[in-house]
Amino acid sequence: VALAGLVPFGCVFIEMYFLFTAFWSYNKIYYVYGFLLAVVALLAVVIVCVSIVCVYVLLNAEDYRWAWCSLGACASTGLYMLVYSIYYYHSTQMSGFLQWVYYFGCSLNFCVGFGLFCGALGYYGASWFVYLIYSNIKAE
Repeated sequence: VALAGLVPFGCVFIEMYFLFTAFWSYNKIYYVYGFLLAVVALLAVVIVCVSIVCVYVLLNAEDYRWAWCSLGACASTGLYMLVYSIYYYHSTQMSGFLQWVYYFGCSLNFCVGFGLFCGALGYYGASWFVYLIYSNIKAE
């Protein structure tokens, strides 16, 4: 389940570098909001596809507990973002306890929110998929 989050993270990690640089650097400004919108749209498509694949594999193995798997597989993207933010912290020149608390507090809040966003989107995509495949079953 946790490995499924690597695919959506691979979709956004380059853009995360530019966002982190603009947010945590002294005089960098982020200008490319249109490209960010395209990356978020691509991320949404990738999350729904990853969730559908995970649910399909579970339902093929006759495991009916697909809901938490669809949420967890996509929400694990937030965990990978947290690992990347730890890596990014070591590449900055931040020092001191308060900077550490502020950086990791902001990063943790962002990663939890992003993980919940991805998990909810994955759950809704998988729910739509399950509804679609079970509505086509002909039972007589």
